[in-house]
Amino acid sequence: MGDKDFILAGDGWVQVTPCGEFPHVGAGVTQVIDREACDRIAADFNCRKSDANFPGVLVDFDHFSLDTEKSSEAAGWISDLESRDTGLWARVRWSDAGLSAVQGGRFRLMSPVFPPPSACEDLGCGKIRPVMLVSVALTNEPNIKGGRPIANREPEVGGRRSEARGLRTEDGGKDIGNRWSDVARAASLAVRRAKAEARKLRSEDGGQRADDVSSKDAKTQRLEAARAAMMREMAEKRSMLNAQLSKLKGGKS
Repeated sequence: MGDKDFILAGDGWVQVTPCGEFPHVGAGVTQVIDREACDRIAADFNCRKSDANFPGVLVDFDHFSLDTEKSSEAAGWISDLESRDTGLWARVRWSDAGLSAVQGGRFRLMSPVFPPPSACEDLGCGKIRPVMLVSVALTNEPNIKGGRPIANREPEVGGRRSEARGLRTEDGGKDIGNRWSDVARAASLAVRRAKAEARKLRSEDGGQRADDVSSKDAKTQRLEAARAAMMREMAEKRSMLNAQLSKLKGGKS
């Protein structure tokens, strides 16, 4: 592999979610992912897998399949699911786009989608236990924190290290790539949240809050314009980083 590749685990397994209790602000509940949850989710998956026409559980990009305005393109399909003491693990059949995104370092983490609270086990006190897996997303901003990266890479030689999300040197230089990636992700997340809020207003009021919806749509347009500008600026910064990286490689003995 080239020195820009992020390396997948040799056994092909990736962590979907760690164990723990994770607040879900949007649903107003706390998701309890314990060994029992993992056991039941894996059992449900294996039951569905027995169907000859079962394609596997979808792995998409940034939960786009949940947004009708976005592409539902597959990054991969989960072919095996396993419950472990450390959480839920999956073996994924990657699509060409998904494999490129993972090995290129564009996405490092996974984010599971569970059924709504009404379809989970109610544990009381605002806690629920998911018992099946709806889909999974490649993302860099999962709601469930603490998961293991899908792929890793070894440090560069010569005392300097480049990573897919930035450039850092021994002398304490700031990780410019990380900073701009964080800003771009924040802008993208703001756009998605604004769209979700506008859709919620439409569905709840059946058109009664037309002014509010119009206001939210205008806000979304402004956010999209800001995101586009940010992406252009980030592309320029990445070009500068690539130029610096090329100089570092050219001086490597």
